[in-house]
Amino acid sequence: MNFSNELYPFTGAWHEVNGFKMHVLDEPADEAAAGAQDNTVLMLHGNPTWSFFFRNLVLGLRGRYRVVVPDHIGCGLSDKPDEKDYAYTLQRRVDDLAALIEKLEIRGRITLLMHDWGGMIGMAYATRFPERVGKLVLLNTAAFLLPKSKRLPLSLWLCRRTPLGELIIRDTGLFTSVLARWAVCRPMAQRVREAYLWPYRLPDDRTGLLHFVQDIPLRPGDPSYALVTQVQAALSQFNAIPTVILWGDKDFVFDHHFLREWQRILPAATVHRFPNAGHYVLEDAGAEILPLVQEFLARNSGHA
Repeated sequence: MNFSNELYPFTGAWHEVNGFKMHVLDEPADEAAAGAQDNTVLMLHGNPTWSFFFRNLVLGLRGRYRVVVPDHIGCGLSDKPDEKDYAYTLQRRVDDLAALIEKLEIRGRITLLMHDWGGMIGMAYATRFPERVGKLVLLNTAAFLLPKSKRLPLSLWLCRRTPLGELIIRDTGLFTSVLARWAVCRPMAQRVREAYLWPYRLPDDRTGLLHFVQDIPLRPGDPSYALVTQVQAALSQFNAIPTVILWGDKDFVFDHHFLREWQRILPAATVHRFPNAGHYVLEDAGAEILPLVQEFLARNSGHA
């Protein structure tokens, strides 16, 4: 399948990050905007998507901003190592992100735009380096433990710690193909759905996707539980920076329980809800979201 010219019209680059090649879109700001201290928008995807998820936001923001979109290791067009060679944990992903930001020589305060697991990775970075973060854009994501009012969906529970997980996610690819249908309210065009699945055609391509699910922290002793607990305790400091929350109301995972928790932690955030959008909120409501992001960035230009 060749979708690069029309659906994904970008020339990415591969950077060695902590021993593995990470694929990154790095779309520059134009000359007039390049000198701004807050001109970098860093977009972080979740599971089981990749940088393709942000394609229309990249097109709408590049030129005015430097737009950086990595594929996490094990995802998209980045290396997909075996679990014996790479620790598929939140801590490792935060380390990778920090190393990438230094390698790309990103200066000034960053706007973090995050979806799904991207929120946990990005906010763990933010709590480690709060001085590097100037604005937040949150799309159906979390950076805290499962809200007490929310139960983990049965589908994720089965994939997380039962033998069915490997079968559903890695062996058959059912996880990615089903989500490409369940995660939207409006059916995707076939070529768009195929683009989401394209990097994950073989079982070995899906190792990272499996470990994302297995790394969901539910109780003390889970590998990432302590780190997520620390991040959650530090989130309220970001109530002082501009934040916008863009939320698909029909997300079967990141639902109103998660939105309510964000509103409790960051009460100053501006919230826009999309009643007919699912987990892949940019597929259902991207045309409405792009101008909201553009306006938010312009209104808060120069925030430090």
